[in-house]
Amino acid sequence: MGPSDPQPNWHLGMRGTQHRAVMWRAWKEGGTGFLYWGTNCYEKAMIPSAEICFRRGLPPGDGVLFYPGEVFSSSKEPVASLRLERILSGMQDIEYLNLYSSKYGREEALALLEKTGAYLGPDRYAHDHGPVDVMRGEVYRTCRS
Repeated sequence: MGPSDPQPNWHLGMRGTQHRAVMWRAWKEGGTGFLYWGTNCYEKAMIPSAEICFRRGLPPGDGVLFYPGEVFSSSKEPVASLRLERILSGMQDIEYLNLYSSKYGREEALALLEKTGAYLGPDRYAHDHGPVDVMRGEVYRTCRS
C-alpha cells in the first residue's frame, strides 16, 4: 500500500508535487533506483469499453499508471496517466540534482534541495512548483558553463 497523504506517493487525489516528491525522497535517502510494484493493476472488465475498476483494498490509483487505450482513446495503445508524467518530472529533477552534485558535491546538492524548500522530508516538501523552479533555475544558472 505504501505511504499515504501527506507523504509522497502516486495515489489519485494527491498534488503534483506529491507525486514528484517520491523521486526526491529516493534521491535524498541515497536510493540508486526505484522499482514500483505495478503500473496497470486494475480489474479486467467483462467488455472492453466498460469503466475500469481499481483493485479492491488499494487506495485509488495505487498500481495504475497506464490506462487501457480501448477505453480512454481511439487507439489500443496504453494511455499514460498524468501521475506517470509527474514521475518523469521527478526523475528529471534528480538529474538536475545529480548535475549539481557532479560540480559541487552531494552535500551541496542536498543543501540546495532543502534551501529552496523543494524537499526537506517525507512530510515537508513543496506543495506548489515555485520552489522546484527555483531549484532547477539555480542548477541551470550555476552549471550551464
